Amino acid sequence: MASKQILCEICFKENAVGYCQSCGDVGQYCVDIHKTGKMFQTHTVIMHEGVKMHEDGRENPNIIMQDITEERCKQHPTEKAIFLCNIHDSMICGRCLHSEHIPCATEIVDLLHEVGNISCEKVNTMKSLLKEVQNEILLLKDEAEHMKERYKKSADNCMQECMEFGNKIKQRVDELTNGIRDGITEKHNENLTTYSHITKMCDVKTKWCHDKTSKIDDFVDNNMAGHLYLMSRHFEKEVSDARSHLKEIKHKHTLKGFDFKENDVILKCLFEDLEEICEQHEEVTGSDDGSASDVCASTTKIKKTRRELIALLTQVKQESEKKRKILEQELLKAKKGIEESEKTRKGFEQELLKAKQCIEEYEKEIAVFKEHIPHLKDNIKWTQPTGTVEVKYSQDPFGLPVIYLSFTFPDGIQTAHHPSPGSSYKGGTFTGYLSTGTEGELLCRMLKAAFRRGLMFNLGKEGRIVLDGISLYEGSVFNYRNWWDYSKYERTLKAELAVKGITEAIIDQTEELEETFAVDGLSLLEASRSS
Repeated sequence: MASKQILCEICFKENAVGYCQSCGDVGQYCVDIHKTGKMFQTHTVIMHEGVKMHEDGRENPNIIMQDITEERCKQHPTEKAIFLCNIHDSMICGRCLHSEHIPCATEIVDLLHEVGNISCEKVNTMKSLLKEVQNEILLLKDEAEHMKERYKKSADNCMQECMEFGNKIKQRVDELTNGIRDGITEKHNENLTTYSHITKMCDVKTKWCHDKTSKIDDFVDNNMAGHLYLMSRHFEKEVSDARSHLKEIKHKHTLKGFDFKENDVILKCLFEDLEEICEQHEEVTGSDDGSASDVCASTTKIKKTRRELIALLTQVKQESEKKRKILEQELLKAKKGIEESEKTRKGFEQELLKAKQCIEEYEKEIAVFKEHIPHLKDNIKWTQPTGTVEVKYSQDPFGLPVIYLSFTFPDGIQTAHHPSPGSSYKGGTFTGYLSTGTEGELLCRMLKAAFRRGLMFNLGKEGRIVLDGISLYEGSVFNYRNWWDYSKYERTLKAELAVKGITEAIIDQTEELEETFAVDGLSLLEASRSS
């Protein structure tokens, strides 16, 4: 068991390096105090083995060095450490021997028995060995100094030759890469020209936008609603033309990307060739670890690579020839199979005609079936209360023409398909405005279709009717400040209706726009089920 470090019994901050007969274990700092302090002059300090005392002219003569057998045990300070445990490589006392080192009895050395008078022969032998080591150190140092000067000259010569060789390679590489750099510069100049065209056209279109914005501001500031209305009639077409022009510019004037790629295979072969062209040969002296085969290792490796490539190429050619013959045989079999399949194809054509006739009859039956249950899918989960919608051409608060929609719901009782069956709900009126024209009429018909299918309204919290994921625009659609908001609303409404399954493709464009009709969800649901 390894011994533990003992702390100084005076400061308790550092490990003990000696033992004071008056104070106990002391550290190095406290030993220095014992040397200079007057009150410690009568104390006797015995230093542990291996502790070097500081050189001081005022050193306390009572601080002495002691033999190993005079030191105190670190585990039992009152006992002397007179035994050596070879297993744990530690000095121990008799108490340690009988408590913790009983299994180590065969490896315990009694120093009082072993240590006698100093053997001069042993001392001379130790000093002689040390002298031989010192001579070998001096010899190695002189030899290294000589070789350093010798190889410095060799290193300078090799460095000069290597630099000259590098300059030759660099000169050739510069010649080869000049063409690549010129091509890169040419592509970059083309991109700069393309960028100039794009920015020029963008500046023109930006000025057009500013001019139109300024004109609209003038109409609004001077309350020229008529001019604003006339301008709005063709405004969408002008914006569409501007966007088309931007797309044309983007298509015709495109910046071309380019990059620099290395051929890794050729580059590897090039580096291997360079290793063969010039090599650094090491001069091995004073050792048997090196051999002549190490000097030409890189050359052998390169030749092996060449041989492997040639063998691989030959193998590929042989395999390709075998595969070609196999493919020829398979091709002959395929031709025979094609001739047989041609006969089979004619038989399939006759069966296909019969199947086509069956499909046509099946599609007719499906059409008849769809006519009997047109609302089954849309109304199977009907939750919209009974309500009425009124659609007509009208005027907004500024007197400009709009399409007016009014959805009216009377108070009623929730059915089994509502959140709280049997509870009453509060009716209400919801209004919205759309712009006149093709786009506004299309959105109006899409809203009517959603209302007919029960997809617009639902019962919310506290039994109040709310819009179910569909927005209504209540502001002026021709007012300049709200114009862009209304354009955004048109896109939002189409997206909301698309989520409900209402798209432009399913709308009847010839449907009557102005009308008033009511939708009774319960009646439609019962009619669908009875069908």
